[in-house]
Amino acid sequence: MAAGLTAAGVRRIFGMPGGGPNLEMIGAAHEHGIGFTLARGETAACVMAGVFGLLTATPGVAVVTRGPGLTSAVNGLAQATLDRAPLVLVSDTVPADRRARIGHQLLDQVAVAAPVTRWNGILGAADPARVTAAACAVASGPRPGAVHLDFDPSVPGDAAPAVPGPAPLDEAALDRAVATARGRRRPVVVLGSSAPRHAAALRAVLNGAGVPVLTTYQGLGTIGTGGPDAAGLYTNGSPERSLLAEADLVVGVGLDGVEPMPGEWPWEAPVVLLDDAGFGPDTNTEFYGAPEPVTGPPAASLAALLDAAAPAWEPGTGARRREEFRAALRAAPRGDGLHPVDLTTAVLDHHGPVQVTVDAGAHMLAVLPLCDADRPHQVLISNGLATMGYALPAAVGAALARPGERVVCMVGDGGLGMTLAELETLARLNLPVTVVVFDDAALTLIELKQREGQGGAGAVRFTDVDFAAVAAGMGIRSAVAGDLAGVRAALAGSGDGPFLLDARVDPAGYSHVMRVSRG
Repeated sequence: MAAGLTAAGVRRIFGMPGGGPNLEMIGAAHEHGIGFTLARGETAACVMAGVFGLLTATPGVAVVTRGPGLTSAVNGLAQATLDRAPLVLVSDTVPADRRARIGHQLLDQVAVAAPVTRWNGILGAADPARVTAAACAVASGPRPGAVHLDFDPSVPGDAAPAVPGPAPLDEAALDRAVATARGRRRPVVVLGSSAPRHAAALRAVLNGAGVPVLTTYQGLGTIGTGGPDAAGLYTNGSPERSLLAEADLVVGVGLDGVEPMPGEWPWEAPVVLLDDAGFGPDTNTEFYGAPEPVTGPPAASLAALLDAAAPAWEPGTGARRREEFRAALRAAPRGDGLHPVDLTTAVLDHHGPVQVTVDAGAHMLAVLPLCDADRPHQVLISNGLATMGYALPAAVGAALARPGERVVCMVGDGGLGMTLAELETLARLNLPVTVVVFDDAALTLIELKQREGQGGAGAVRFTDVDFAAVAAGMGIRSAVAGDLAGVRAALAGSGDGPFLLDARVDPAGYSHVMRVSRG
């Protein structure tokens, strides 16, 4: 197994080991020069591994024990698959030749993992290096995701999976799409989760094209967010509405249906989708009405479409629309408390362009539109699964993948509560991560949607937690702030290692953010 990981370029594995085979796996990996990072939880280990893999262009690998180890990792598998992160999870299992005498922790682990993986099978005694290397290739394929290996050396195991390659160019489909694009004067490009893999080629096509470019959360950084054509975010919400209402052609690059908010596709312009990963049921392309899908290298196809079109947008349209939305977001009425938009602005201004991880929750609506990104995956969020508890382990994985770079973790009190133990991981590894807690003691995004008769405060509100004291107890420098002056002072004194800022935000500020972002 370790030889297969080495052949696939794996540099580090993450995990929460049990006894026996787990420790032997870690030892074998160490002998092959592969490091190990101990996490506090299995899903956190999966997130760390997936992010590390994404940022290093290698398979991310996690190791867990059987039974509760595997079941606890299921959310991490789902996150990697729906968020298109390359993850290989290796689990110990009850060996087949001992199951007559062992019922303890005995589950059909392959069946448990099946719905949330790209491939899933038993790693046995028959050519384990080849099976492992192939599993890594599947996880890192054109549409990345999770793979699960159930480690049982008492049986031959499953054969190596077929490894998907990029889908070839469908010339007939491209010809039809070019005919659709011909003469279109207001094309808009939308970059999705697969676009960052083609960032250099796409930048070459889009630079100077005079075509507004929207990006999904996971497409951020494919092109620089500050350019004249960078039009901001596509979420199926408010940010992009005025632009798409004017478009006479929408070209989605690496765009599937896993990212947008649920809702109708109300735009009349024809849609062309470009992707070299192909278009299967999991891409949910019908979300975009009746699109014309074109497989093959997306940058070359995009160039052909834009050559056929006749873009006539006023120069700088994208930048104007982006800044109009940002201005609307910042134009919130202010009360006496700390507004989440002001907190976001202060943090981003202090650090400049930096690696950012963002958790699911109301705060993301304030953070993501204001983040600048000059490289792919500079801003990380779980958007396909949209799981809470992502940002902190993602920050650990990012800091290990990019040694010496500061990482800013933007997380709500709810999401931090789910992964609080990973603060110890952060302290133990002494990573340069700033954790900013948008602390309002509530599930605010859910509370904003709550109606009469839906449980009241007891369904969505917590008691206050002193997260700064918790962080200090785990060996992390920390501070509490309830206003902008306090935020700026805390950041100025944050130091070089891990730091946590418990920012007491005014939840009333989210009403404006929600209204501007989602209408």
